[in-house]
Amino acid sequence: MSIYDCPHCGEKTFNPLTKALAGPMNSKGRACKACGGKCVNGQASAVIRMILSLLMGAAVLACILWIESTVTAMLCILGAVLLYVLLTGLVNAFFFPLIKAVRRDA
Repeated sequence: MSIYDCPHCGEKTFNPLTKALAGPMNSKGRACKACGGKCVNGQASAVIRMILSLLMGAAVLACILWIESTVTAMLCILGAVLLYVLLTGLVNAFFFPLIKAVRRDA
């Protein structure tokens, strides 16, 4: 079930999973099944990823400073990291368009 258009050829060759795994703008991206062109998630996705990473860093710092139990703090940090990975994957999968890869070696 491909529902996202390739920016190179315009065909619907990306599903939400492949779009989520296409990566940020500095990655090599995913190849289109039809034309072979590499596609990545755009600049808006990079901004959201940066905001979420800052929030995750603040949550990790808060866990370190205010939770006295080591095990509870580690579980809080692990939860923050897993939430970051899950949220960035969902944002990349459903919200922003794909763009052509900007790396020269892609």
